[in-house]
Amino acid sequence: MRRPAWCAARILACVAIVIFAHTLEAQTPAKRFWLSAGAGYGKSGPAQSLGQDQFTGPTGDVALGATLTSRGLIGIEAASWHKDTPLGSSRSLFVSLTLLGYPFGSVLDNLYFQGGLGVANASMPQTTTSSTPTRLDVTRPSLLVGLGYDIPIACPLWITPFFESYGTIGGRRYTGPQAPGVRSSANAVLYHAGLSLRYVHPGPAGDCQHRGPAMTQQ
Repeated sequence: MRRPAWCAARILACVAIVIFAHTLEAQTPAKRFWLSAGAGYGKSGPAQSLGQDQFTGPTGDVALGATLTSRGLIGIEAASWHKDTPLGSSRSLFVSLTLLGYPFGSVLDNLYFQGGLGVANASMPQTTTSSTPTRLDVTRPSLLVGLGYDIPIACPLWITPFFESYGTIGGRRYTGPQAPGVRSSANAVLYHAGLSLRYVHPGPAGDCQHRGPAMTQQ
């Protein structure tokens, strides 16, 4: 498990929640429903300090929810990954209750930060000191942090490049024999980036792309 990375992830999640709380002061949008679907490329596998047994492959991502304000969204998001690795089939699925906040104005008006909590189910092979790989099967609470940027196409459609980091929490730390320099736990991780097509109307009626004042403009 990468301790510094997880500390940073928790801090970013707290920052995302604080930013989202500030966005609640923004104007009420004309339409309260949003959804997105996307695809990308990611890396997933057992949580491990050296990233061994983590493999890259295509990912899928869908989300839907409510537009609380022009700068605050809430929703349910699901991200999946699958790969037939040299050690065997590996898969992960993360489903999260997520908050998105748009804290900045000007050229960064459409930049958002994201945080969320949910649950994950994963089944993936991992190498040990024995000659036969073992399989990690987990269903645990998970943490999500991410960011993205909405690029308008035609109201109310946007193309959104994004990056997200997922990881389960609560898995025991392995204390038995491991490869030199490796620290691992019974957790799963997923890091992925991609593009999504987003349907969202953050502005008032007749002005799809106009958001309320940003946190930095108050």
